[in-house]
Amino acid sequence: MRLLFRSALAGAAVAVSLLLLLRWPTHDSDSELDLVMALMLAPFPLSALGALLARLPHWPLVGLVAPFAMLAIFCLQPAYDSWVPDEGLTFVLGAPVVVGFVLTALLCAWIGQTERPPEGGAG
Repeated sequence: MRLLFRSALAGAAVAVSLLLLLRWPTHDSDSELDLVMALMLAPFPLSALGALLARLPHWPLVGLVAPFAMLAIFCLQPAYDSWVPDEGLTFVLGAPVVVGFVLTALLCAWIGQTERPPEGGAG
């Protein structure tokens, strides 16, 4: 349960950071292109930093895989046009980030538990 809470908190921090980056003011098309590139690359260091600060098991793996899970959930989510207002970018972007981060952290913790050799082996 603590792992779930820590990973959700770290995912929320990553989501807030990405939303703040998305609100960055741009003045011309070159700065918009730079912002798009930064928004595509920012989840990797932000996820790694969030996993490190949350002390998640296998944090480098979580930092590497979580952005791909976030993107997959973002692409698979249904259209919220009917019940989320136009200003609902926080929900449309924030929910996949948190869910993708939590699922990745739980998967990495589960994989880490299954890799351990049995204790008290032959000896």
